[in-house]
Amino acid sequence: MQDKYAIKRALISVSDKTGLDRIGRRLQDCGVEIISSGGTRKYLEDRQIACTPIEQVTGNPEAFGGRMKTISFPVASALLYRRENSNDQKQAKELGIEAIDLVICNLYPFEEVARRDHDMDELIEHIDIGGPTMVRAAAKNFNFVCICTDPDQYDVLMDGFTGNSAETDLSTRQNFSLAAFRHTARYDAVIANQIEQEMNIFPVSPVLSPETATTLRYGENPHQRAWLYRDPQRDGLASAEFIQGKALSYNNYLDADAAWRSNGDLNSLSDQAVVTVIKHLNPCGAATAPDAVMALTQAWAGDPVSSFGSIICFNRLVGKDVAEWLSDKFVEVIIAPDFEPAALALFSKKKNLRLLRHPVYNGQEDAPVIRSISGGWLVQDEDNGVDTDFKTVTAAEFSEDKLALARFGIMVGKHLKSNAIGLVKQTDNGMGLIGAGMGNPNRLISLDQAVDKARDNGHKDLSDAVLVSDAFFSFADNIEIAASAGIKFIIQPGGSIKDEQVIAACDAHNIAMTFTGRRHFRH
Repeated sequence: MQDKYAIKRALISVSDKTGLDRIGRRLQDCGVEIISSGGTRKYLEDRQIACTPIEQVTGNPEAFGGRMKTISFPVASALLYRRENSNDQKQAKELGIEAIDLVICNLYPFEEVARRDHDMDELIEHIDIGGPTMVRAAAKNFNFVCICTDPDQYDVLMDGFTGNSAETDLSTRQNFSLAAFRHTARYDAVIANQIEQEMNIFPVSPVLSPETATTLRYGENPHQRAWLYRDPQRDGLASAEFIQGKALSYNNYLDADAAWRSNGDLNSLSDQAVVTVIKHLNPCGAATAPDAVMALTQAWAGDPVSSFGSIICFNRLVGKDVAEWLSDKFVEVIIAPDFEPAALALFSKKKNLRLLRHPVYNGQEDAPVIRSISGGWLVQDEDNGVDTDFKTVTAAEFSEDKLALARFGIMVGKHLKSNAIGLVKQTDNGMGLIGAGMGNPNRLISLDQAVDKARDNGHKDLSDAVLVSDAFFSFADNIEIAASAGIKFIIQPGGSIKDEQVIAACDAHNIAMTFTGRRHFRH
């Protein structure tokens, strides 16, 4: 099999016409016959680049409002027959098939249309049929045919041209073939994804394509490889605008997403400034207050030690006052809807600090949560929404004025790794997380950690704090620890076979406890 093949005939049909006049003119200068149709043909001919109408190859006119143009036996045969196979050559000659050596094709902009306001009829008209057929046929026959699906490939293609001779080598054809199959695979996945959303089907098919992948420095550890796959159809943290700093790592992205999500959840409860401080996927600080500096001060105080090297998210414009407050502190990433120029000027002095600009998470992410296990994947929907059912089950009443704080605590707690215990408290200006325990094999350890952290942070009196548990208490021993710490208000889902014993223990210590009926495990 020979390495190089001359391009004598090229079929061009593109939606994205970037660089098309340049590649078209170069092919014409090399004496290549250009076959084209519709808008692509008009574009080329308007620039004095001669084209053979596609109907002269297919033997049929365009039909059905442009739905039928390139799909035909002559076009597919011209792409698929094997140039070095004697039987294929003989049949091609008998059938009057003339080889097409190059296809330049990118597809109807379905994804772009799907991101705009649209109806299903409009979307359907932007599902390309002939394009993928040509692309796949050319890609399959890469030993003889070259397929270009991206304007960024034009320079590579033309690098193989010499003077007035256009030809391609096997390596280029094979690389372009792989890119083409990735292109059509992504295109089909995006269509399926959109139709699933229209039909309200879950899970929505994830779209993982190398076309949207970015290689990261390394994974959780330096010996692990890692990539970020962005989904252009969703405006999540992965699409945040990168303003400054070192490239984000695998762990940075995980923590940044946790900060953004938890901040957005708390934002849904409050019209105040909200700040969340994340360390290793857990909120170590969270607070609401009238302005960003107040909220930051309170959030940082939730765990000043762990806040070192943390990820911080704001729901408000970050001003110069925030930058000044953080000037002597080390943090990895700051996320905010926007930054004042004066704040950016101060942050620019910290060359490694990453700044991300992105709107506040609205709590309505519809993408599935996917985790891999050996031999498969686990898929679920996100733990969205706010708990609304509060049932006091103890003799002591859970006062109405504690419910806003309870909701704040639940939102913070659902972002802590299970078994999670959070202690939250009303402040002079808003609400804040004052202690947390999480990720332990049993809830007793988490409860002890939360109490110890609150006391370390100067909260000796916990009688006005609310204790939030992400799941039920299996035994009354948890209540004994809470009582010894002076806690008087507990929120938990309920549902244990030991509920009556837990309630009795609360009554014995005059603790008010409310059941929500909903668990918030986060493994």
